Amino acid sequence: MLDKVAFIMDDQEVLSYDRSQILPDNQKEYLDNMDKKMAKGFILVDQSIEQPDFQQRTQFVALNCVNALLQDNDQMAIILFSYLVNRMPDLKQAKAKVTDYQSGKKIGIEFIFDEVKPQGQKIHFQMNAKTH
Repeated sequence: MLDKVAFIMDDQEVLSYDRSQILPDNQKEYLDNMDKKMAKGFILVDQSIEQPDFQQRTQFVALNCVNALLQDNDQMAIILFSYLVNRMPDLKQAKAKVTDYQSGKKIGIEFIFDEVKPQGQKIHFQMNAKTH
């Protein structure tokens, strides 16, 4: 399926999104409200972001998506992944790797935009970071 976008965590596909399906208006509105809330700022990896740019927003959402998956909150993970897919129209895959360290978990996320050349944007987070 060419329109499929996958979220892969620790080498397993855990979520998929079919771009050929039209997102209902109420879900589009929910994603727009997420943007409005994030525009007010948030904490990302112990750093206060007062006016987040696009990259900071996608990092924040991706980190929270992984956290939702780790907490078995599939509904929230689906919403967050929908945000990523809808805000990044060229996204083909999001790959997350969770590594355990004694001081906490390290989360690495890679966004892949080109299926032929699987190099993406690598983002690393510390699990113990505040995400609210």
